[in-house]
Amino acid sequence: MANAVIEYDETKLKLKDIEKFIKISGFESQGLYNINEEKKSNKIKKINFITFTCISIILLYISMGHMLGIPEIKILSPHINPVNYTLTLFFITIPYLVYGFGIIKSGILKLFHKAPNMDTLVAIGVLSSFFYSTFEMFMILKGNTEYVEHLYFESAAIVIFFIKLGRYIEGISKDKTKEAIKELVQITPSSAIIKINGEEKEVTIDEIKKGDIVVCHAGSKIAVDGEIIYGKSHIDETFITGESKPSTKEIGDKVIAGSLNHDGYLEYKAEKIGKDSTISQIVRLVVEATNTKAPIAKIADKISRNICTSTYYNCNNNINNIPNFRIFSK
Repeated sequence: MANAVIEYDETKLKLKDIEKFIKISGFESQGLYNINEEKKSNKIKKINFITFTCISIILLYISMGHMLGIPEIKILSPHINPVNYTLTLFFITIPYLVYGFGIIKSGILKLFHKAPNMDTLVAIGVLSSFFYSTFEMFMILKGNTEYVEHLYFESAAIVIFFIKLGRYIEGISKDKTKEAIKELVQITPSSAIIKINGEEKEVTIDEIKKGDIVVCHAGSKIAVDGEIIYGKSHIDETFITGESKPSTKEIGDKVIAGSLNHDGYLEYKAEKIGKDSTISQIVRLVVEATNTKAPIAKIADKISRNICTSTYYNCNNNINNIPNFRIFSK
């Protein structure tokens, strides 16, 4: 999930308290939604992604170029200058740990909360590769150059890069969905005319109540879902039905907010307003579909949880078999 709707009593809880609980749960709070902050954040993400894409190409060239027969940089050759080669991979990998810190942190916190997911597996794999390779690096610095064949710095870095790549692409998809939702919301007019005691009065959409008599002149849009009680006209409902031709509407027929009144005068009774309107329901379904994990992602999280759980118990049993060593849990 990329966002959440939280209802709370302001007399008992403050926004800072909620953000604290979110952090304890292993998630990161971005605060209240702000479109300007979102645009700035997307720009930073794009710059970071392009930067790390370039670094990844360099990293793979240095670490695997000799395996593919590509001309080596002698000063960074694992066979000619193993120390330079090792230190270069080490220092290039560190920025990737910073870049993927959110993934690693989330994975570890999920493990502590006994709810491991894919982030947990990524965190375990990345940290294992990095610390193992760091040990190998110290052995190389001591003169044991044969350890240069067992370095996995590039694996830790590239795993993080590919996870970030997937999330960057997912972010682009979600941004397109948000734009579609914005366009859908803007279909409905911001104001309408209601009839009170035989007189017409212009009001905002929020002021319309269920049961109000709403007036729609030719060339205007239907403000809320309702039922026609007077008049006859041709209504364009293309955005809902996909029909290119306007349909004829008369007394007793239903009208949908956002549809265009072509050529007649209509009076209709407001029935569905706010979150109950057709447009609002479509928006809600789109948002839910966007924020819901795909079945394959749920399966992956379930497998991750089982792997992490079985790994823990296997490690626990192996350690407990060592004489004079036991792990006690509450």
